[in-house]
Amino acid sequence: MTKKAKRGFMDGYETYDPDREGYGAAWQWRQNFRARMGADEAREVLKDESPHGVLGLTDAATWNEIKRAYRTLAMKFHPDHATANGITEQDATQQMKRINAAYVLLEARFGKA
Repeated sequence: MTKKAKRGFMDGYETYDPDREGYGAAWQWRQNFRARMGADEAREVLKDESPHGVLGLTDAATWNEIKRAYRTLAMKFHPDHATANGITEQDATQQMKRINAAYVLLEARFGKA
């Protein structure tokens, strides 16, 4: 009787080896981020809201302050952390969409896009 090889849960899935393939260039990561939400969609999401206001900043905020506020809010409202922070996943998803939209618009304004 021949023993069958044990199948793992990842068998049949294409895997990625960063040691062999690397992590990709920074411009590729930025391009993928922009593909998820462009400036037009970001303006539509925010409507008349100020991107600075969504992030809890003044209009005089520096780029470093914007990044810090974005990361802080992303940690709080990310849908994966929502229940731990006492927020429903649906509310967290909506809030994250607003936060991402604000960041996209400010990124373009500061020439970081």
